[in-house]
This record gives sequence, C-alpha cells and structure tokens, in this order.
Amino acid sequence: MPAPILRLLLRLLHRLLPRSLVGRVFALFAMSMLVFVGVGMGMFYRHQYLQHIEETQDSAATLVELAAQAVEDSALIGDYDTVKRTLATMMEQSPFASAAFIDVNGGAIRVEAAHDASLAPAPGWLLDHVGGELYDVNRVVAAGGKDYGVLRLHFDERKLASQLWLLLVQSTSLAALVLAISLLLARALLARWLKNLDSLRFHGIDAAIHPDAPLEIQAAIKAMNRSAASMRDEYGQRIADLMNSLVQHKSALDQAAIVSEVDRDGIVTAVNDQFVRQSGYAREELVGRPLAQAGGSWAPSNTVWRGEVAVPGRDGERQWYRTIVPILDAENSIDKYICIDFDISERKEFEDAIVRNAMRQGLLARLGRKALEAGPLVELFEMAARLACDGLHARHAALFAFDADSGTACLQASRGFPADTRAVPFPCGAGPEASDALARWTTGLLGFDDAGSSIDAVVVCAGRPFGALAVYGPETRTFQEDEEAFLNGLGNILATAVEREESRKRLTWLAQFDTLTGLPNRHRLGVCLEAAIIGAAASRRRAGVMFIDLDRFKSVNDMLGHGAGDELLVQAGARLQDCVRAGDVVARLGGDEFAVVLPQLGGGSVAEDIARRIVEALAQPFVLQGQQLFVSASVGIAAYPEDGIDAATLLKSADTAMYSAKQNGRNNYQFYLAEMNADAALRLQTEHQLHLALERGEFELHYQPKLRLAAGAQMGKISGFEALLRWRHPERGLVAPFEFISILEETGLILPVGEWVIAEVCRQIGVWSAQYGSVPPVAINLSARQLGHAGLPQAVRAIVDAAGVDPGLLEFELTESMLMEDPEAAVRILGDLKSQGMRLSVDDFGTGYSSLAYLKRFPLDALKIDRTFVRDLPGDSDDAAITKAVISLAHSLNLKVVAEGVETVAHVDALRAYGCDEIQGYYIGKPSPAAECSALLQPESLAAA
Repeated sequence: MPAPILRLLLRLLHRLLPRSLVGRVFALFAMSMLVFVGVGMGMFYRHQYLQHIEETQDSAATLVELAAQAVEDSALIGDYDTVKRTLATMMEQSPFASAAFIDVNGGAIRVEAAHDASLAPAPGWLLDHVGGELYDVNRVVAAGGKDYGVLRLHFDERKLASQLWLLLVQSTSLAALVLAISLLLARALLARWLKNLDSLRFHGIDAAIHPDAPLEIQAAIKAMNRSAASMRDEYGQRIADLMNSLVQHKSALDQAAIVSEVDRDGIVTAVNDQFVRQSGYAREELVGRPLAQAGGSWAPSNTVWRGEVAVPGRDGERQWYRTIVPILDAENSIDKYICIDFDISERKEFEDAIVRNAMRQGLLARLGRKALEAGPLVELFEMAARLACDGLHARHAALFAFDADSGTACLQASRGFPADTRAVPFPCGAGPEASDALARWTTGLLGFDDAGSSIDAVVVCAGRPFGALAVYGPETRTFQEDEEAFLNGLGNILATAVEREESRKRLTWLAQFDTLTGLPNRHRLGVCLEAAIIGAAASRRRAGVMFIDLDRFKSVNDMLGHGAGDELLVQAGARLQDCVRAGDVVARLGGDEFAVVLPQLGGGSVAEDIARRIVEALAQPFVLQGQQLFVSASVGIAAYPEDGIDAATLLKSADTAMYSAKQNGRNNYQFYLAEMNADAALRLQTEHQLHLALERGEFELHYQPKLRLAAGAQMGKISGFEALLRWRHPERGLVAPFEFISILEETGLILPVGEWVIAEVCRQIGVWSAQYGSVPPVAINLSARQLGHAGLPQAVRAIVDAAGVDPGLLEFELTESMLMEDPEAAVRILGDLKSQGMRLSVDDFGTGYSSLAYLKRFPLDALKIDRTFVRDLPGDSDDAAITKAVISLAHSLNLKVVAEGVETVAHVDALRAYGCDEIQGYYIGKPSPAAECSALLQPESLAAA
C-alpha cells in the first residue's frame, strides 16, 4: 500500500477512535467479536455448503442406478411408456430439473420437474457457483450385452442454490442476534466496572471502593489513595515553603527595588528603605504626599501603569522605571496600589552614550565616504571641522597645518573662526607643546568665554605630524574620553586622505622623474621633447636633443660597488644641469645614459658649445668614497627638423651619433650624420649573421705560440699556444675580431660560441697529441658572460671528458675587470676549474682595477703583462719600472709571467733581463691556423730565441 494512503487511513482511524476508556475497551471487544463471529460463520457455511453438494451428488447417484435398472427392463421389451413413467416418478423429490432417455436410434423421452414456486430466489453468484460444482449425469442403458440407449439427468441448480441461501440467511441471522446480545451485555458490564474509576477524582478524601469492582481497579484506587495522601502532605509543605519564599522575595524586593504603597486616591502611605535612600528625603517627608509629586503624570485607575519618570531628589534628578499595580479587595474593588521603581539613571546615561556614539560613528562614516571620493583636500578639511563641531556639540573647530621648517602653524579649515585668519602663520612647534600654543592663539582670537577649554588630535601622516584638529568650548566644558576618541577618528581619516594625496603626487612624480637623481625620466623627456618640437615647428626654429653615455661607468661599479656608482650618477646629473641653459631639460634615461632637450637651438655652435662643456665637465675628477676617479662621456647630437621630425626619430638619431662618438675613441661629441645609419645597419646585419655563423661552421681558431724565456733546459722552446677566435665570412672573408667579439658579448652568443671554442681546442689537442705525443698547453680567453655563467665548470668538465684529453693542457685567461665584477663568485668558479687540473692566468694585467687582497685568493698560475707596457721597452723608464714590479709581484706569489706584444730583439733582451718567464708576440709568430702551427711542434723546429 502506498505510504500516502497508509498515512490517510491512520489519520482516519485516529479520528474514529473513541475518546473514553469504556468506548475504547468496548470497541476493541466488538471488533474482536466481529472477527470471531465472521470467521466462525464463514467456516460453518463452507462446511454446510460442501456437505450439501456432496449429499446431493450421492443421492443423485443412487436414483440414477435405480432408474437405470427399471429403464433397462422396460427398454428390453420396448415398453417406452413404462420408461416415461419411471422417469417421471424419479423426478419427484429429486435434485434433478430434467431427465431424458435417448435410444440408439435417436429417439428421446424427456421429463421436466414441476416448478416449485415456494422456493426463495438465490443470488446470482451463488447460483453460478452451485452450477459450477454439479454436472449432468449420463448412464448407458444396456441388457444382455446390448446397448439400448443413454439415460441423461440434469441437476436443478436453482433449487439447490435456494436451499443453500436459506441456510445462509438463517444461520447469519442467528449469529447476529447472539452477537448483539453479547455486545449489549459486555457494554453494560464494562460501564459498570469502569464506573468505579470515577471515585479516583480528587476530593481531598480517599476514594470509595465498590465490592463488585475488578481487582485491578480496586488496586488502582488504593494506589491512587496513597498517592493523594502523599501529595496532600507534599503540597502542604510546599505551601509553607511558598509562604516563606514570598516573605523572602518581599525582603529581596525591598532590597533591590524602590517600593511604595499608594492609597486609592494616589497618596503615598508607605515607602521602603530604598525609596528613602534614593530620593534623599526623610520617610516623614514622603508619606502623605501625592505620588504624582515624585515624578510622572500618573492618575489612579484600575489598570497597571508602566513608564519612565524623572524623580527630583536632594542630589539632583534621577531616572526611574515605574510600575504601578492596583490591589483588589474581596469585593473586587481597588484597595490600594503597589508602586515598584527601578533606578535606570545609569542605563539611560549608557543609552544616551550609545546614541551619541552611533551619531559620531555616522559622522565618521560621512567623512570617510568624502575621503574616498578623492576630491580636493580643502573640502575634506572644511567638512572635518564642521563634523567635529556637530559631533562634540561645540561652536568652534579648526584644522591647523604645521610647518616644521619654520616652526609655525596656519589655519587650513575652521568652523566659527573669522575668515581673515586663514593661512596666517603663527609660532607653533609640532611637538607636545603644540596643543598649548594652539590653545593660546585661539583663546586670544575667540576670547576666553568661547575657547576656555579645548581638545585636539594630532594628524600624523607617514610618521610625521601634519597638523592638528582642535575643538574649543567655554571654560566650563569638560571633554570626555569618547569625545577624544571621536576627534582622533576624524584625525585618522584626515591622515589617511593626506597620505593618499601625497602618495598620488609621489606616484605622479615617480612616473615622470628619476628617483636617484631627481631628473626627468625617459617618459618626461619624451613629453618635453614633443613640446620642444611643437614649439619649434610653430615658430619655425630649430630644436635639438643630446644623448649622453658615461664611459667606463661599469668599471666604477665593479671596483667600488653600486653605492659609489649611484653617487657618480648623482654628481654627473648635477654637472649636466650646470652645463645647460635655463630652458633646457636634463633627463636620465636609465643606467648611465642621460639626455638633454634643447628647445631653442640656433646655429650649430650652440649645441657644440653645450656639448663641449658637458664633455669637459664630466672629464673632471669625481671624488667617490674618498677616492679620486675619472670618467668621460660620449655625446651624440641630433637637431630638428633635419635629423628627425618627431621625438622618437630624434632620440634614435642622437643615440646613433653617441654610438659613433664611442667608436671614435669616446670622451667626445658627434653630430648625427646620415651615414651613421649605415654603420648602425651594418651592426644589425652583423648581429643577424652571427646568429647563423656557428651553425654554418664559419668560426675557426688561430693559434699564436708562446716562447719560454727563462733560463733552463727548455729555454727557447715553444711553451704553449693561445687560441684566438676568427670569423670567416662567406662574402667579407676574415672579419676583424673587434667587429664581432663585442656583439657576441652583448647578444649572449658568446656562451654557445665559447663552448664551441673549448670543444675545438680539445679536439685539436687530441689531434696534436696523437701526432706528436708531447703537446704544450693551449690558452683560451674567457669572456665576462662566460665567467658569470654558474654552469661554466660543469660545461667544461663535460667537454673535456667527451674529448678524452688531459685537462692540464687547457689554460683559461681572464681579465682583471672580469674577476673583480663579482670576486666571491669568481673565487668559487675558478676554484672548481682549478680542481679539474686546468691552468688559470690573468690577461692584460695592470690595465684594469684589481685588488691584491682578492688577487692572492684566486687560484692563478700566471700573469700576462699587457702590450702597452712592453711596446716602449727598454727606452721608457716608467714602462720598465712597471714591468719589473709586475714580474717581481708575480714571482713573489709563485706565478709565471707572460709578456704580450713582443716584436723586437730589444723587447726580448729587456724581458729576459727582468726575469720574465714567457713571451708572446709577432717576434715569435703571428696567430695562424692549426695546420701551420703543427710545424712548430716538430722537434727540429724548436730553436732558441
């Protein structure tokens, strides 16, 4: 059965369930009896039905046998009348409706039973059921082994069903009568027995027990009587306790509440001690007075009155919450009134404080919303002064701004102050004494009656006092802590707004100016240059721009650190500003690059004069960290309109001219020329071709030999080679190293090319080792980008291991500037290379910036004296002294010394005399391909110098 239908049936059963115990017990008994009688009657009728059918069939069988014998005798002699009479006799008092004899020839004798009108009609379902149980009876009539016909009998279903129906009606009626009598008797007995439960109602005495009551009910009544007695005792005790509690409650009420009694006319008749104590009057002064005189507008009535009243007392007015309850007498008339008061003065003060705080929070929110609008600060200052007056119920408020440099303050916004006092500074510090100074100035301005008392909040922005927000009142005014908190809240909002405005201005400034030098940045320069171009175009005059790059700035950073480099940039920017005119704009583009916008450029001499002054000014010595250093500048100049008609083109032209100045020896200036673009284009083309040169196999190595000069068995023999990178361009042939080495460095191609060089040297060492057995070491120049690459030692190890050569045959040459760029990292990387067995040397020693403290930490094997010191030997005494000193220093550090640029016999003799270990230069041999150098490795070719 579906759940909804089941729930519906349960609700219906609950509604039909009787409410009384008698009804429910009777209903249960009646349902049980109905079920019992129904089941019993069903079983009885079924038994009678089956027995009747069985008896009918048995009697029919007997009649058929008797009739069949008579018919056989009559049929044997052909007496069919006797057959018919026999059939008719058999039909009387039989269960058959018809009988028929059918002979073998098809002849039939049929007899119908007479209709009995007294039979009661049976229902159709019973008639159908009886018809289904009885079947026609067929009996073959035969005599002497010969068949004479068939005797066929048909039962009378209507008669049998009527008999069965009559039996059902009679038995059901009898059962219903018996059931009705039983139910009536049970109902009467239940009502009589359960009536004894009425005595269980509580009357204050024990309930009576009737003799004919069932034992269970008698036991229940006795238990109830015992419970009632116990309850009477318990309630009696509780009533006593309740009375005692009421007395205690009255005492507690007297202690906690202000209680008085009032007669029906509203006159006070009694008061408790609390009333006397809270009012401040004597009891005799209070009794006999109308209650209305103690506050409130109450009049006697028959209803309870509640409300807040203001009660006057000797110590001032108090707020009471009053409840007046009428007390009725036996005639339901008012006898008197009980007045209960509670002192709510403190609570009212607290509620008022909450209201005031909510109001002030709303004012703070208003000012906060105004601050978020990011409008003019003047409007926000005026609103703050107005809200300060509204929140503190004052007439005068002001916002002062401090000037820490002059030690003064001035009025920024006010409420109730004269208008002519704005922006008039007056002496006032920004420290703790500021409040007194503000108060004295305001009292002198407004008078003692209006500004006798004050409260102020300092507005602190980014850790510095910006000003103060002050409120002034009469002399009797005393400001509370919550008022101070409100004023501080206004000050905090103002501080946030001022900080945001200062941050906005700062961001605007940062977007246009360089933070280090304070000069306009690249963006600001573009705006100024565009304005200069527009002005020059409008007035048909020329304008110009200079691009300035400091020479050797990176060396200063490497030697002294970035702090010194920043100081150098600041000083350089100041010198540039001293070199230009009033309307010119000096800007820093980034790094060590500066620019100058010349809005009014007459002839070429104006720009040339300024450029000359710049070059001379920047060539003067700089003092950094107590050291005197020299740098120079390369300046490129471009003019409008001949070198470009927009800012981007002019800057590009000036940059190209500056690059030309660097190419021409630096420390000079160059005007932009159209052919400079060709050089720049060639550089770009070279850069593009270099990206493809490695994969096309256009690089090759030339080797320059070194000769041992020191005395000994190996003197005059080849001591090693230096591998030098060459680029054989398919169209230009061999390209000079200075044209592409710097480009490899700048683009980062030096890293893959450098690995190729190491791999090619290892390959060549392998070839020479296979041919000649003993091979001298080969030196490879490392670039700054390679040394700065953290994976250099691992890459070298992998290449050497793959080639299978002795790592001791490799030597890496590095410059002093490279080593000093990051000395700590250089020590780690060189240590790793040295641990693999490779040699290390410093190239061009004496031309860079070195530190002997770090030099002794590097795991070096040799120093190479630069060709600039060898070129004028032995005639130049200074070069000779430097060379001797370097050789002596190296030997003291257990380092070999190799001299470069040796081209004459005089060079060789001088260096031998100074104790130099090895020499290298055109005197020994020019850089040549590996095939040509192979001849130098033949034993017979090694000769003394």
